[in-house]
Amino acid sequence: MTTADDRTGDPSAEAPDGAEHPFGPELGPLVDEVRRLADAVGAKAQEAGAQQFAAAALGSLAALAELPGTLREKHPEVYGHLSAAGGELLAAYRAAVSGHERRWSAGERSPSEHIDLDTPSEHAAKE
Repeated sequence: MTTADDRTGDPSAEAPDGAEHPFGPELGPLVDEVRRLADAVGAKAQEAGAQQFAAAALGSLAALAELPGTLREKHPEVYGHLSAAGGELLAAYRAAVSGHERRWSAGERSPSEHIDLDTPSEHAAKE
């Protein structure tokens, strides 16, 4: 597993049991990217100070609605990157949900053949 170890933050840390990523190999890199984004946002929030972050978090919806426009004007490359990342997250979520829905809505599996190993077969009895 190539995800960050929660205790060390080391991205190369392996799971002791060698288990696969819990969200599957397709979503593993996406989950890692979301974790890195959350870490970066948390670090920026700590830099801004707890009071300023709390004020921004508790700010009015109008201020929150103006945030994308301000970000687009001041940092268009960051805005574009975040927009693309948001689109990719949404596409990955839709793909995951679609895959689960296909499995959930699929008909019953084909019946399996029961093989009784405790009783001798007719072929063995004839010999």
